[in-house]
Amino acid sequence: MSLPKTLPVNYIQMAIRALANEDISAADILRGTGLSVEQLQESDTVSLDQFVTAILNTRKITKNPAIGLLLGSLLHPSTHGSVGWAAINSPTLADAINIFQRYSHIRTPFVLYKPMSFGDQYIIRLTLTKNLKGAHMIFVEAMLMLLQHVIEFILGRAMSEGELYINSSAPNYAKSYAKFFHCPVYFDAHYLEIRLPIALKDTINPSADKQMFELALEQCQESAHQLQRNTNIYTDVYDYISNHLGHTLTLKYVAQAMNISSRTLIRQLKKQNTSFQTIKDEVYAFQSANYLRRSSVSINALSVIFGYQDPANFRRSFKRWFGISPRQYRDAQ
Repeated sequence: MSLPKTLPVNYIQMAIRALANEDISAADILRGTGLSVEQLQESDTVSLDQFVTAILNTRKITKNPAIGLLLGSLLHPSTHGSVGWAAINSPTLADAINIFQRYSHIRTPFVLYKPMSFGDQYIIRLTLTKNLKGAHMIFVEAMLMLLQHVIEFILGRAMSEGELYINSSAPNYAKSYAKFFHCPVYFDAHYLEIRLPIALKDTINPSADKQMFELALEQCQESAHQLQRNTNIYTDVYDYISNHLGHTLTLKYVAQAMNISSRTLIRQLKKQNTSFQTIKDEVYAFQSANYLRRSSVSINALSVIFGYQDPANFRRSFKRWFGISPRQYRDAQ
């Protein structure tokens, strides 16, 4: 799965709110990102590069090398939208961590989670991508703080019996870790991970709300599906045709609507072993069959809905798709 290169805009907005009390302006945080305050208010997402630039700006402006710990302390699970809500309403601690493993790419595509059981330990291993530039340690600290929030929310207490391992040398502000983390921290480790006693893995979440969990999980699944669709030219074309049934759509028209050339669209569809006409037939066949099964709309009216000027042409197309006429199909339902 290719990871998305955008993040929800609320992460930058959170940093701006956190630093407003220190007389640090939003314009200063956004310097070099190509974003204005107005654009930030109108956007749902920002690019990963823009986000990294903004976070590095916060460290430079505040002159606080431990800015990752500060920002991480503000990352309540609910900050992470449906992923966070699903986590804090999960039946058990292991279920909550599994949510991050499966759906973290929706919100934080720069980190992967891998939970595992080894001997008497439950290990939550993190892997961060290599495109975080000088902000790498900031993100390490913020993500570890997030996990601590989730774990302690479910435990209902500090995770004092845990251990935190960081696969880099101790920073010069390492003493600050004791103010933020509630367990021992070890540097120069082989992996970035949190280790807990295995008995905590199946801790029941006393605050779990089954209905909220199921709703948040559905939202996670839909968001993940949408991200996958956004990287698939087939589904882009399929969705466009589905949303413009009454138009006379040509390959050139759809390519222009998608801001690519006709030749590029043909080539990309060919890579997926399909063509524009094949997709168009699939959409029209599915939608027309749906209308015939679920409504009493006349065959002539259907031909208009699907952009056919001559109902006879619609009937011929339908017979090509299904081998029978629209009337025969409806009567058979």
